[in-house]
Amino acid sequence: MNLQTPVSSKGDVPGTYIGWVRAVQANFYRVRLDPALVAADSHLDLPAPDEKSTPAEILCTRRAKLKKTRQQVMVGDWVEVSLSPGVGDLWPEQGVIEGILPRRTQLHRPAIANLTQTLVVMALAEPAPDPHLLNRLLVQAEASQLRVQVILNKADCVDPAVAVSWMNRVQSWGYAPLLVSVRTGLGIPALLERCRQQISVVTGPSGVGKSSLLNRILPDAQLATQAVSGRLRQGRHTTRHVELFPLPEGGWIADSPGFNALEGIPLVHPVQLIQCFPEVRDRLGHCQFRDCLHDQEPGCRVRYPEWERHSLYLELLQEVQELQQGEGGSIPARQEPRDGSEKKIPPRHRHLSRRYIRQTFHSQKLDSLGSEK
Repeated sequence: MNLQTPVSSKGDVPGTYIGWVRAVQANFYRVRLDPALVAADSHLDLPAPDEKSTPAEILCTRRAKLKKTRQQVMVGDWVEVSLSPGVGDLWPEQGVIEGILPRRTQLHRPAIANLTQTLVVMALAEPAPDPHLLNRLLVQAEASQLRVQVILNKADCVDPAVAVSWMNRVQSWGYAPLLVSVRTGLGIPALLERCRQQISVVTGPSGVGKSSLLNRILPDAQLATQAVSGRLRQGRHTTRHVELFPLPEGGWIADSPGFNALEGIPLVHPVQLIQCFPEVRDRLGHCQFRDCLHDQEPGCRVRYPEWERHSLYLELLQEVQELQQGEGGSIPARQEPRDGSEKKIPPRHRHLSRRYIRQTFHSQKLDSLGSEK
């Protein structure tokens, strides 16, 4: 994959440039127009503009038409930008995002596009590991067709035997986990090597040490960190937005807001869900039925011998089937339908507008007056 592609160039629309969204905060976007930028897309092979007249990074807003057509601008997006005079000394030039180029990959939580891999971080202590949450994260990453790396952080806080047991357990799931300690530096060189020439995102629950990990490999980032809550033994949210940072040896890496619970599951077909479990991929294709769901069908070659995450697979299978059939399910939060149709909000999440409440109140009042007469 050619990563040394110019990304700043004239777009298809006259007066526009091709840029790369490095950060999103509120309704503003920081877009790189640097021709030497390391990029994941190799299909952009256009001449770069004059570097003296084009800023390396500009502050942008997006056209109202993108919002009206429900097009979300994500970190990592390739976009068409038109330039305009800026305000103040900090941003001598500003821009407007006119359009979004097709994405190669897409992650909905956090909202980031054109990634090549995701680093799923779990702390071995403070807070205690949550296997169920970790596995749902892994399935979401697999469904996004990204390269998945499992990082076991805070290795210095547990007995070595505990760390080894977790390493063996994650290996049985089909991954090659990396043991890391920000305090002692264990695993940091290996982590940098895995991120070389990649566009990575660090995901995981709050408190597992994502921001501390990035501060160790990116000293200039100076990301905010907080201690784990002493009462709840859970992490506190510190990262408020998604931002990509350049790695010293090539590549980019993004921090992401933490969370203590997951909303929704991957939008995959029930038959394809089993592909998100690498430990049983070598068993696929040998079942009696081609559309086997590996639940209760006869002649299934995936259920046996038993594997640890089969119960999680059955749990997710039921959720995916409910989504597909529309029986008690809904499209997960922050995810768009694949067919481009309008996203439907489940009834339990709908809120009545004040106008509707006032109209209903006056209508009921008029009805009651009429009945009294």
